[in-house]
This record gives sequence, structure tokens and C-alpha cells, in this order.
Amino acid sequence: MQHSVEAQPQFIDQVFRLLIDSIVLGELKPGQRVRQGELAERLGVSRQPVSHALQLLKQQGLVRETGKQGVEIAPIDLHYIVHLYRARTALEGMAVLLATRRIRDGQASPAQIEELEIALATGKEACGAANPTLPALVKADARFHNALYRLADNPVIEQMMAAQWPHLMRSMMATYLGEGDVPTRAWEEHGLIARAVIAGEVDEAQDLITRHLDRAGSDAQRRLPAVLDARQA
Repeated sequence: MQHSVEAQPQFIDQVFRLLIDSIVLGELKPGQRVRQGELAERLGVSRQPVSHALQLLKQQGLVRETGKQGVEIAPIDLHYIVHLYRARTALEGMAVLLATRRIRDGQASPAQIEELEIALATGKEACGAANPTLPALVKADARFHNALYRLADNPVIEQMMAAQWPHLMRSMMATYLGEGDVPTRAWEEHGLIARAVIAGEVDEAQDLITRHLDRAGSDAQRRLPAVLDARQA
């Protein structure tokens, strides 16, 4: 029996990732109605993988049904973001604990440590650019934190956070450049976290990641309402 290439999981995942990028980067805007046919034409594929991808996006809370007219891009949910940051602080605290212990005990591979160092350098470069772009900064932020998850060598944490990063990135895209020098402060904090992790300083690393995420969560809770109100005006 032959199966369409477009029905294969890896192809559906490609379409899914492309649509996530479009949502995160604001190419598909909150409240915008989307139809399978239009998305299929835009991506140059049939409707089948688009249909599967939209179901996955609905499960993740990134799109929602609008009846016969298809689906629309879900708005950013402030309450969800607040709860997400609280859960994230606990999960990433555990990830940093595991990562730091693995380095201290000689269990982390040089490649895993290098991945964290490269992610940090990439982010600082994006932050220090003459005209830093918001997508580059947000993607670099996600890359840094994902390097920490892999260094922790806990696939459950990595998988749980993978489903949440699109929500985090949407929030960051809305608020990252809106007040003060947030990127510079964020990457200074990332540098301190990476230094403590690589030095095997467990308590210091955990304290730094907790303060970093508490600050980020408070910033989002304070700044998102004005952004969301402006979008509805």
C-alpha cells in the first residue's frame, strides 16, 4: 500500500513548525481567520498536512475553532502566561540543578557544555548588533534555555517545555523591546547563569535562574495587559 508523502509524520511536522513560526513571529496575527486552502496554497502543499497541523496547533492552544469559517489564531492568554512562568520556574530550576550537578560530577559531555557556550555567544551577538532584530533575540533566548535542558539530560523537562515555548515566544515578541534595555539585562543574566552552571556552583545557579525567571514573569504580567488592550482597540 502506498502512502502520500504529505501524510507522513515528518512532513506534517514540517508544516506544523512552519505554522508555529508564522504565529510566533506575528505573520499570522491573533484573531486572524485562517483557512486550510489558503494555508495550503501559501505553503505549497495539499490540504491534508495542513489539516493535521491545525489539529496539533489547536491541542497546543495556538488556534481555536470559529465554526464553518475555519479556525482563527488564538490570542495571547495573560492568565496562561502567568501560570506558565510559575511552572517554568520550577521546571527550569530542576533543569539547572541537574545540569550543574552533571558538570560538577564530570557526567556532562564537552559537546553539551559547548552547546550552552555557543548559545550564550549567539545571544550576546544578537543583542549587541547595531540594529538587533526581535525575532533573532527571541530565538536566541529559546536556544539558550533549550541548551540548559539538554545539559540536564532530562528528556521529560525538554519535552514539556517544547510545547510551551511557542506561548513564551509570543509573549516575548510582544514585550521584549517595549521597556528599557530588556535584552541587555536578559543576556547579562544568561551569562551569570551559564558561568555558575559550568563552574558546578549548584546553589548559585539555581538562585540565578529563579531570580531571572521571576523577573521575566513579573515583566510579562506587568506589560502584557497594555499590549493586549492596544491590539483590541
